[in-house]
Amino acid sequence: MTDDLSDHRQHKREANHIREQFTLLFEQLQLLPDPVRARLQGELTDALLSRTATIETPRGAISFVALGRGGAKRGLRLLTKQPGTIEWIDGFRPNAVFWDIGANLGIYTLYAALRNDTRIVAFEPAAVNYFLLVANCEVNGFDQRVQCVLAGLGRDKALASLEVSQFSVGQSFSFLGKPSRPHAGRQAALVISMDQIVEEYGLACPNYIKIDVPHMTADILAGGARTLRRPEVREVHVEVDENSSDGRLLIDALERCGLALKRTDTRSFSDLTFVRPEA
Repeated sequence: MTDDLSDHRQHKREANHIREQFTLLFEQLQLLPDPVRARLQGELTDALLSRTATIETPRGAISFVALGRGGAKRGLRLLTKQPGTIEWIDGFRPNAVFWDIGANLGIYTLYAALRNDTRIVAFEPAAVNYFLLVANCEVNGFDQRVQCVLAGLGRDKALASLEVSQFSVGQSFSFLGKPSRPHAGRQAALVISMDQIVEEYGLACPNYIKIDVPHMTADILAGGARTLRRPEVREVHVEVDENSSDGRLLIDALERCGLALKRTDTRSFSDLTFVRPEA
């Protein structure tokens, strides 16, 4: 315990020293003519992005591109942020199709891709997060195994306005806005329904679906009513407050599609799994 505390203090001192060096470097950069500064700043950015952060998992190592404060930090919390989701992915049947709706930077997409027997479609409408989603797939060699779709899922086709900042990596953005944490920027984003992308675009029907899109889950379920009733859909893993009125409506919607609640968390705000009984 003493050694761990000593190491932590040493790492903290080293980090503070490096921050001081960065501050001096930035001050020196500002003294250069803009063309020279821009070129050198770009070279430094490329060098930093090439140094990925890596986490070891029971299935193997995953690397994350360290862009912004939220980039690698979210990835390094993979095994502890939502352990129930990790356990759920571990339980997939072989040769399954997994849809990660609201993939963000792709931490669960990447973990599922380690299985080698799972085809994955990851949906993310925010451009800044989509860039890292695709980049993370590339650095891990998963870009042939994972289809990354720059779109949100909803009730119907639409060109919607997403409240977002392209400088807030790894954040959860909303088409409805977040009064508690508003973002100054706006981005146009394509929204399409689950039924349309299967029936009109020919995307393979999923066997497992993860939905992590706050305030949009009801629209996603409504837009996928036909798909969710198909026998191929075995399980849906969704973040929902089971004790709220909205949560009960979502549970009822999934039950009407033939999916029964499998287990609940002890928290009021839970990751719930719904299973087709005959699956």
